[in-house]
Amino acid sequence: MLIFAIFTIFVAVILGAVGFYRTSSQFAVEKRIERIMTADAETPEEELAKPFVQRVLLPLGDSVAKLFRGYTPTEVAERTQKKLVMAGLYPRVTSVQLIGLCWFSAAGCMILMFLMILALGTAPGGDFKYADPWNIAYLLIGAFGGYILPQFVLGRKVRLRQEQILVNLPYSIDILSISVEAGMGFDAAVGYTMRKIKGPLAEEFSKTLNEIRLGKPRLEALDDLGNRTGVDDLKTFITAVVHASRLGGSITNTLRIQADSIRTRRRQRAQEQAMKAPIKIVFPLVFFIFPSLFIVLLGPALVSVWNQLGQ
Repeated sequence: MLIFAIFTIFVAVILGAVGFYRTSSQFAVEKRIERIMTADAETPEEELAKPFVQRVLLPLGDSVAKLFRGYTPTEVAERTQKKLVMAGLYPRVTSVQLIGLCWFSAAGCMILMFLMILALGTAPGGDFKYADPWNIAYLLIGAFGGYILPQFVLGRKVRLRQEQILVNLPYSIDILSISVEAGMGFDAAVGYTMRKIKGPLAEEFSKTLNEIRLGKPRLEALDDLGNRTGVDDLKTFITAVVHASRLGGSITNTLRIQADSIRTRRRQRAQEQAMKAPIKIVFPLVFFIFPSLFIVLLGPALVSVWNQLGQ
């Protein structure tokens, strides 16, 4: 009964905190401001056309994050926002919404773990004890796993986006170098490259051009491009272009050298992956392929030997 009482008290405290917050004057002021800012709200058809995550989970995470706003370190919020920017989700998803979604996922996984422990313990032949410390440990493990689940999904999305940028980067730098050598300006060459490629790199080039057109200095916009993606090869290329622009060097030669360097690094990464392949294939060979070969090759011989010994 102890673990059930602790769980009931926890749920009661959460519901009480939510009820107290929704009856406060601060909540009423925030709702009035929200209604004023969303005077031109979307139609029900447009609202239902949004994905389930953006329509239901993110607002729910935003509401949950308000309860833990004072307990979330600033470093965690900044690190989460940086990952959202690198994943291309900001400003559609904010750090507050994602952290709230983490807390909601932790509570949901803890409830599921409690129900699973209760179902296994009350099944025929099960030995369920409320005061067992292992049950509390399982609940904490479920809460921790639920909390890091959205962060894990976000990190995977960041890695996939960076891999797509790395795949398109050599081809993009080649087009950019050829365009500048043909007489185009750097901004026009970036726009031409953006139209010739697809994917996250084209989106980042588009954001950079929009920032430049809105009055942001070109060098700062390029620095922001490298920080948004988090790709080392792109950062190296941008650093070289920025230094050449500040020191009055030739952009054409810089682009040509960087294009050759990026192609060389891409070839080296491919060679590195090829050298890792024999090591990675050892485990499938030992645990899956070799046993099957032994069964096919030695099975009939072993059967014959067994029959001879039996006679």
